[in-house]
Amino acid sequence: MAFAEVFCPRPQRARFLLWGALLCQWRQAALELSDASPTQVKCGWWAEEAQYAGNGAPRHPLTIALAQPGLPWRELATAMLAMAGADDARPADGEAALATVAPLATAIATIEGALFDAPTDAAVARAVAVNLLGERMRIGRESRAGGRLPLALLARHGLTGADLDGDRGQGARADWARELAAALPAEPLPASLYRRCRRAFDAALLQASAGGRNRPLPPLRALRLAWRAARRRGSG
Repeated sequence: MAFAEVFCPRPQRARFLLWGALLCQWRQAALELSDASPTQVKCGWWAEEAQYAGNGAPRHPLTIALAQPGLPWRELATAMLAMAGADDARPADGEAALATVAPLATAIATIEGALFDAPTDAAVARAVAVNLLGERMRIGRESRAGGRLPLALLARHGLTGADLDGDRGQGARADWARELAAALPAEPLPASLYRRCRRAFDAALLQASAGGRNRPLPPLRALRLAWRAARRRGSG
């Protein structure tokens, strides 16, 4: 998101960067750890931190730095507790996979809208959900417990979950990236600058993964995507 920062109004840039760092913490806690035990501990801690933040007493440096009156932390606490208690069953299809992260995505979208004084609706929450699942796939976590790549795709490719992170899983991962790209809401997205840029980056990264290319965006392309997203204000 460094390429998006340059299009952020100077007074909001620190908040923009801090928010991205906090989202990374939440995503790692909920979706990117190696097994269920640390996920439960981390999500439980963040649920408690959200409650503290809602009561005006945050403890983590990032929540302290972003603290402001009226931020809707309660939904995040509930969503993190749900992620801590989620079972490891693989979802049946793409919509079921998105539903597994929908409460967390909605909580993130709600806080983000309040933080940047931007609209929040179902399309914004869906963009967040696609980002959460796309990042999990891109870092190579689909063969682990709690993988979100759907059973329908495993069946289509004749694979088990254990095959997904190796060469045999390339076709299934590409199809999953294609499904996630198709699930992104259309532009212009009525959302904060942060989410508009993130949606543009996710679309490009997922399209690349669908073509078998799993690498960072070239800097000039990332800058161009951020510029276009900054110009395309749905609202916010």
